[in-house]
Parts: sequence; C-alpha cells; structure tokens
Amino acid sequence: MEESATPYQHVKFKELQSFGLENVTQMRTTFNVYLDLCEVRGWWNVKLHGCLDLDMAFISGHPTREDPREIVLPLQSSDNLSPDCLQQYLQNIKLDDYETYGITLAICDSDTTTVYYKITEGLVDPEPPEVTEVKKVQRFEMMRKRQMNIQGAIQSYKTAKVLDDATRDTIGTVSTD
Repeated sequence: MEESATPYQHVKFKELQSFGLENVTQMRTTFNVYLDLCEVRGWWNVKLHGCLDLDMAFISGHPTREDPREIVLPLQSSDNLSPDCLQQYLQNIKLDDYETYGITLAICDSDTTTVYYKITEGLVDPEPPEVTEVKKVQRFEMMRKRQMNIQGAIQSYKTAKVLDDATRDTIGTVSTD
C-alpha cells in the first residue's frame, strides 16, 4: 500500500528545509504563502529565500509579468510585531543586487487565512490623483472586457445548444420511406 504524500514532502518545502533554518512553523507558513502566491494569486517567477540572521524564510516574485519583483515575509497571526521588529525585517530581508522600497508581510492565521500588508521605511508619498484615475479607468475597462467575454461565451453556448437541439430533432424525425 502506498503512503499518501503530505504537502511537506513537496519539493519547495524541501528547498525551505535546505536553508538550514530552525523555525519549522515559519517554514510551514512560508510554504503555505508560496502556494497562495503561485496557485491562487498567479504570481510570476516566485522564489524562496532564507535569512539566517533572523532564522526566517521569505519569498520574492512578480505579482504580474510587468510588475517589479516584490518581497513577501510570511508571519503567523500569533507573532508579536513591534516597531523594532518591523525595522529588523526591513533591514535584513533583502535580495542581493536588488533595491526594494519595502516588504509585504503575509500574516497567516491557523485556518490559512492570509492578509497582506505592505510596509516601508518611513513614509511613502501617495500616487498623484491623475495616476489613481488612470488605474481606476484601466480596472473598469478590464472588468467590462471580462463581462463582455462572459456574455459572449453565454451567447455562444446558447447558440450551440439551440443548434444541437435542432440537429437532434431533425435526426429523430427523419422518415425511412
């Protein structure tokens, strides 16, 4: 009888173990966030990294093909966070040859609910209203296109169904004279 595989036998979990980190709970959290980013959120070029100074693993990847690489630090909702702790994360969670303006905390609950918070060093100026307006229009256009695609697919289905029903009716009423 074959033994069933667990998520922690996955090749990416084994990669996390290879970093030599001792915090198994944080590695499991990192693995769950890795799966969320890859499978649910559709991130691109997602990689795992280890930070021996903090005994933590973190993730980097691109939210879309066009977006710059972002760094995500998985944490448990039960972890204590303080300003000093956040400062340590900002100073130590880095990639060689890559400048980042902050990291995203992926805070996970025991039921795998995950909330993402972006933190930066200091204050970051908000985007100008013109940029925000352009993004709103782009988001609206994307949603409108999706709705049009759905409506087109529904119409195609209805047409195919009518043709299929008509074909069945014709075949069923063919006389054998």
